[in-house]
Amino acid sequence: MDNTAVAAPHNHPAKTSFIDRIKGMNRLFLFTVVIPTLLSTLYFGLIASDVYISESSFVIYTPGQNFSSSGLSSLLGSISGSNSSNTAYTIQTYVDSWDAMTALDRTYNLKNIYGNRHIDIFNRFGGVFYPFTDRVELHRYYRGMVEDSIDSTSGITKLTVRAYNAADAQKINAYLLQKSQDIANQLNDTARRKAVYYAQTQVNIAQKNLHNATILLARYRNAQKIFSPPAQSTMQLGMVSKLQDQLLKNKSQLETLRTYTPSNPQLPLLASTIHSLEAQIDSEITKVSGSAQSLSSKDIQYEGFLIDQLIAQKILEAAVTSLEQAKVTAQKQELYLETISYPNLPDASQVPKRFQDILATLLVSLIVWGTLTIVVAGVREHHDR
Repeated sequence: MDNTAVAAPHNHPAKTSFIDRIKGMNRLFLFTVVIPTLLSTLYFGLIASDVYISESSFVIYTPGQNFSSSGLSSLLGSISGSNSSNTAYTIQTYVDSWDAMTALDRTYNLKNIYGNRHIDIFNRFGGVFYPFTDRVELHRYYRGMVEDSIDSTSGITKLTVRAYNAADAQKINAYLLQKSQDIANQLNDTARRKAVYYAQTQVNIAQKNLHNATILLARYRNAQKIFSPPAQSTMQLGMVSKLQDQLLKNKSQLETLRTYTPSNPQLPLLASTIHSLEAQIDSEITKVSGSAQSLSSKDIQYEGFLIDQLIAQKILEAAVTSLEQAKVTAQKQELYLETISYPNLPDASQVPKRFQDILATLLVSLIVWGTLTIVVAGVREHHDR
C-alpha cells in the first residue's frame, strides 16, 4: 500500500470573466438598461456631430402704432395689430415653404451643407434617416433644420437655423432674414399700388377731361374770333358809353347854336357828326346784342364750354386731393420689419448635450426596467397561483 497520501484537489473559485458576468446578469436589466446606455454613450460620446444654432429675431409694426419711452418691451407689447400679425404669419409661411428652400438651395447648395460626409450618418442628409436625396426629401429635411416661431403676446418672431457648421448656420439665417425683409417690402408695394390705383385712375380721367374741355374752348375762341364775350361786351359797352357822352355833348352844342346863332356855318357839321355818332352807337350795340353774330349770342356757347372747363378743373383738384390722401393713408398703413437681434455666429455647439443625453437615456432605461420588473413579478405571482 502506497503510503503516499494523494492530495485532494482544492476547489479554488475560477476568476469570472466579463462575458460570464454579462451572461449571469439579469437579461431584463441587460436589454433595458445596460445595452441602451452603452449605445447612447457610444453615439453621443463618439458619433453624434456637433450642431450649431444661429438665432435672430424681428418684429413687424406700422407707423400708426405708438412708441413709448418706457423701452422696447412697451413697444413690443403694443404690436398686436392684425396687419402686423398677418404679415408675420405670411413670412412664417414663406420661410417654411418650398420657394424659400429652393431660393436658399440656389444660393448655398443645401445638399453640400447638410449632406457633408463629416456629418454623422444618422443626421446628415442622405444618411440613415434621410436616405433619399430628391428635392422633396430635401424640403422635409430643411423644415427640420429651420424654425420660424411667433410669440402671440409680444409679436416677436424668432428665426432659428441649425447646421453642422457655425458659419453655415449664420449665413442661412441671414439669408432668410433678408428674404423676410423683402417680403415685407413687397407687401407694402402691393398694398400701396392697390390703395392709390383707383385715386390715380380718377386723376388721369380728370386730367384728360380737362384737356379736352380746354381744347374745345380754344377751338371755339379761334372759330368765333373771340377771347371772352363777357369781357369783350364790357369793353364794347364802355365804348358805347363814351360815344353816348360825345353824342349828348354835340346835341347840346347844336341846340345852343340853333337857338342863339341859327345861321352859324357849323350847324351842318354838328348835325353830320351827331348822325355819325348815332350810327356808330347802333353798330357797337349790335355787336353786343341784337344779331346772330353778336357777343351775347356767342356768349351762350362760350359759357357752356367755360363751365365744362371749370367743372373739369374742380374735379381734377378733388381727384388730386383724394390721391394725396390715399398716399398718406397707404403710408400710415405700411408695415416695417425691425430687426431686434441679428443672426449670431455661435462659437460652440448647442446640441447634442452629450452628458445630459446619456444621463437621460440611463434614467429612462431605469424607469422602463423598474416598470417591467414590477409587471413581470406580478405576472409570475399570478401564474404561480
